[in-house]
Amino acid sequence: MSPFNFARWLVAVPLFAACGVGTGTSDGSPPFVAIVSPTAGATVGKQVAIDVDASDDFGVQRVRILIDGTPLIEVFRPPYHAVWNANALASGTTHVIRAEAYDASNNISTAQITVMVVNGPQ
Repeated sequence: MSPFNFARWLVAVPLFAACGVGTGTSDGSPPFVAIVSPTAGATVGKQVAIDVDASDDFGVQRVRILIDGTPLIEVFRPPYHAVWNANALASGTTHVIRAEAYDASNNISTAQITVMVVNGPQ
C-alpha cells in the first residue's frame, strides 16, 4: 500500500474550491461599482478623498482606483478609499477617476467620472 501524499491533497483542495467545482454555483455576473465621492464634474484640489462603493453576490476581491489610466491604489476590503494628491496639477485641468471592481471569478465592472482640479495659492 502506498503512503498517503498529504502535500498533494492540500494543493488539490483549494484548486477545486477556487474553480467552483462541487459548490453548485457559478458567478457569471460582474460586481457592482460606483464612485461615491467626489461626484462627476466636481471641482477638486490638493488632497482628494476618493470613496468607492462595490458589492457582489459572491464577494468583491479587490477594487483598483486609477487616475487618468494610471493605477493609484488597490484595496482588498472595504472601505474602498484612497487619497489622491492633486497638489502638483495645474488649475483648470480635467482628470478621469476610474474604479474597477473584481470578484472571485475575475468578473470586472468599472465606473468613471471626470473632475476639474483647481488649486489655490500654495
